[in-house]
Formats: sequence, structure tokens, C-alpha cells
Amino acid sequence: MKGIGPAVIGVLAVSLIRLAPAALPDPFAVVIFAATFIALIVFRTSAFKLMIAGAILGVLKSRLPAIPAFKAAEYLIKWTV
Repeated sequence: MKGIGPAVIGVLAVSLIRLAPAALPDPFAVVIFAATFIALIVFRTSAFKLMIAGAILGVLKSRLPAIPAFKAAEYLIKWTV
């Protein structure tokens, strides 16, 4: 039973490494990840609130490329990152 804890941590670490490229596909996702991490650690925000905020931001991101100014900002972000 003493070896189960480290084994579970190892399995989770391998899963995290394999899923990381798909989980953070663009700079927007990286910013959302960093903001979520900061909100969890520093401000002690509940995970449920952060999931709802992330869902709202994801929907807004999918709708915003139709706005011309957002396309220009996205173009600039791609060249600076």
C-alpha cells in the first residue's frame, strides 16, 4: 500500500505530459491557464467559478474572430509570441 501513492502520482504526471500540447494550443489558452492558476493560489477562488469563467471566455473567443479589430489584435499577438 505504501507504493500506491507514488505510482498514482507517476501515472498522473505521464498523463499531464502527454496531454499538455493539446491542452494549451494557443497563447490565449496559456493566458487563461496562468490566470486560473493565479486565481486559485493567490485569491483562493472556487474551482466552480473558474470553470464557468473559462467556459464563458471560450465561447467569447469563438465568437470574437468575426470582429475585424480582434483579427488585427490576433495577428499582432501571433507575431509577438
